Amino acid sequence: MELGPIRPPSEAESLMLRVTRGCHWNKCYFCDLYKKYKFSRRRYEEIEEDLKKAADSEYAQNYTTCFLQDGDAFVLQTEFLMQILEGIHKYLPNIKHVTTYARADSIARKSVSELRELKTAGIEHLYCGMETGSDLILRKINKGFDAATIIISGTKAKEAGMVLSEFTLFGIGGKELAEENAVETAKVLNVIKPDFVRVHATGIKLSSEMWNYVKNKELTLQSEEEIVSEQKIMLELLADDMDCIYMNEHIVNLLLEVRGNIRTDKQNMLETINTYLQLPKQEQELFNLGRRLNIMFFLADLNNRAKRKQTEEGLRKIKTQNPDLDLAFVCNYVRQTQI
Repeated sequence: MELGPIRPPSEAESLMLRVTRGCHWNKCYFCDLYKKYKFSRRRYEEIEEDLKKAADSEYAQNYTTCFLQDGDAFVLQTEFLMQILEGIHKYLPNIKHVTTYARADSIARKSVSELRELKTAGIEHLYCGMETGSDLILRKINKGFDAATIIISGTKAKEAGMVLSEFTLFGIGGKELAEENAVETAKVLNVIKPDFVRVHATGIKLSSEMWNYVKNKELTLQSEEEIVSEQKIMLELLADDMDCIYMNEHIVNLLLEVRGNIRTDKQNMLETINTYLQLPKQEQELFNLGRRLNIMFFLADLNNRAKRKQTEEGLRKIKTQNPDLDLAFVCNYVRQTQI
């Protein structure tokens, strides 16, 4: 079977079914996931062949969900998506849920009736990379749509009864636009009211267009603490009554334990953030490096003697070899390797 390069962390157990190759936009300044792929739509005959292979595999009975790859299956015509869904159910009748990445502009181009038709046929969950609610930042990262499009697409998906996950990026505006990013993203999310807010800390790749902003001093990399402070601002501004799961689910994030339902767990999540922000500077630095070295995963790991000792040795080695090294750069460098 032909596989694309990525999937959401929550789709680890799903069948990966590639319906397009690459990303039809492929111009975002922060992303190079699809740069080596020339965008193309796979023919149904190719997709059907993969479905037959999956049906004949020893794992066929284990698949109950299917994720459509690559970057945006919703660029495909509704009729073609319906044909794919028919094939999925024909060859793999155990699959009950179909999910996909979908750009906001691609969702917005479909009518609510089309979305309902696709939902009834099996596509229940859309993963949308809104990244930010700030029009200024959306232009700077060359996302290709504005905040109004994000709102239109999100409200359409919700009206159609689909489960909606919105991905957001902290640090994408640097120190200069950190508050703008947090405030404007919260405003958009409060209108859409998605089912999931999946937050990611940005790792700006040195090979990306975004890195030119850093080199030209138009964007200043944030420290881990500053990115967490940005997250705090957005979380505080999200509507208290929003029945939505907020998740630091990706390894790129610092505080993996900050997750829960905004309506019931918001204060607990903010308390965890405050616990980190109130740590002495040396403890923050130790935890930051421990996370980036994949030694520590939760704040409680600071109390684990073995993990603490291992991290202290790593920090001491780094500072000895590079006494003037900028830890914000080091942490960004590690994050960008994890995306």
